[in-house]
Amino acid sequence: MSVSSRDKLGIIAGGTIYPVLVAQGAKARGYQIYAVGIEGLTLPEIEKYTHKVCWINMGNLQKLIEFFRENDIKELIMAGNVRKADLFKKLKLDPLTAKLFQGLSDKSDMNLLQVFARELERNGLSLLDARTFLDEYIPKRGALTEVSPTKSQWEDILFGWKVAKALSGFDIGLTVVVKDKVVIALEGIEGTDETIKRAGELTAGGFVVVKVARPHQDLRFELPVVGLNTVKLLIKLKAHALAIEAEKTLFFDIHQAISFANSNSLPILAL
Repeated sequence: MSVSSRDKLGIIAGGTIYPVLVAQGAKARGYQIYAVGIEGLTLPEIEKYTHKVCWINMGNLQKLIEFFRENDIKELIMAGNVRKADLFKKLKLDPLTAKLFQGLSDKSDMNLLQVFARELERNGLSLLDARTFLDEYIPKRGALTEVSPTKSQWEDILFGWKVAKALSGFDIGLTVVVKDKVVIALEGIEGTDETIKRAGELTAGGFVVVKVARPHQDLRFELPVVGLNTVKLLIKLKAHALAIEAEKTLFFDIHQAISFANSNSLPILAL
């Protein structure tokens, strides 16, 4: 029996568990899932929840478009990260992608993604909100843990929030590490956990981590992400608090992470 295009969903799957969770959520709601995975980056586990997977090399936009069109896919979700560090090492562009990116003066994350999205739309493919099917992983505003920050920790959080929001507008990174109102580390192309590790090398702990969304975050694209591994790393490095942006941050393994944070007296807040 054929399935209507309205009952089909395409997933552009990057790294981490993120696209797997999208596939799980969509399949549970009756969608037939078609995914494009990136060789060496996307978790093979996604095949358990999909009707069909097309594996491509990074930078092969033409093959991605052809796969979705051949399978009558109209709506897509982009899920999972592709680190800039990996792009510089591994990216081989097909002719279509090379043509799109050729001569771009602004190669920031957001501009590259906007160019990518416009080409998808030109081919009849619409990107949905990246939070679709993931409500349980998106914290609302408030304290997530039983333990609360101290007055000095709150001051560091609010200071870090202002810095992170200012820098995120320049497409530099979304994570700032602060101790005693001094910026210890800013996120570059290495990602959140590596930024936290760098802060751990520069201090003996006692810092707070603030992770925000961009000022005008396009919710079709990759959102800020934290998870259990992030919380474990913070506790290992003796961090004092974690603050994330409410309703715009994906928090994977959230129940285990909050339980672990409570057991180790690490305040976590969604602001």
